[in-house]
Amino acid sequence: MKKREYDELPERIRTQLDGLLADAGRADDPEARERLASIWSEKFRLFTGQTAALDMVSVGELAADDDRAAIFLTYSGSLISLGPRRGKDRWLEYASIKLRVDVPELVRGDKANLASAAILDQAASFEGTSLKRSSALYRIAVCPAGTSPDEQERRVREATVYLTNGFIKLNRTLSLQGASEVDQFTAKAIVNYVARKNGVTQSTARGIIDDYLSMIETGMLLGERVSVGKLGSASLRHQAARKARIVKSLNTGEDLLVPAKPASMAPKFSFSQSVKEKAANVDPTFIGLEDEEGDEDD
Repeated sequence: MKKREYDELPERIRTQLDGLLADAGRADDPEARERLASIWSEKFRLFTGQTAALDMVSVGELAADDDRAAIFLTYSGSLISLGPRRGKDRWLEYASIKLRVDVPELVRGDKANLASAAILDQAASFEGTSLKRSSALYRIAVCPAGTSPDEQERRVREATVYLTNGFIKLNRTLSLQGASEVDQFTAKAIVNYVARKNGVTQSTARGIIDDYLSMIETGMLLGERVSVGKLGSASLRHQAARKARIVKSLNTGEDLLVPAKPASMAPKFSFSQSVKEKAANVDPTFIGLEDEEGDEDD
């Protein structure tokens, strides 16, 4: 008989899941319990996969005077990110990711430090921030010694954004009493996330994002190849004229007339090699595309 995923989890994690089920009035629902266990296991897989992809290493302890950037996964499923120490302090971000929310509860601080060593299976203590103590740590991932502060900053920020939103996506797959549907990647939700993450108002975040997108659009329309950070670049290309033609409808088999098109300029987006490599490593079952075939497009 196949062992249940719930039974494979550490006792502390099972206690957390039991509490969530009790709050939802589903304490005696084995199917919901197994689904929650599966989600937690997937979160752990995302954490280990993403940190490994960014060449971060798992450690059992992070000393209070260790300057390296790090990200903690707690038994409760929360994330705590620490930037590299620059001078006396480092930045901290704590994300409490509850079920069925598009934006996590965030605690941020720019003058934070570990009050004492962070050790697996123990709560971490902090100073210089409103977060004084975390729940017990399940995993600690750090940047290798010798990595430049700027590179450490990049890695931990990328891991934080990906994991925070990955955890929220997983939570959305669970149906518990009182849960409501959320839209995670709408323009409104993205603005809300950026605003909370950077400690600014939604109006300020929306204005900055709109200005950034307008600059990209303007440069492209003026004939420039515009970098869009690590995503790639936007540009214009000349699209030759197309003659009218007859094609077969894939649904009905009927002949359809595709009208002629004059020559024109068309927008083009070229994804970076880094994004292509990351996309190639995505598990299609995680995003529900295991049975679909995608079109090749640059």
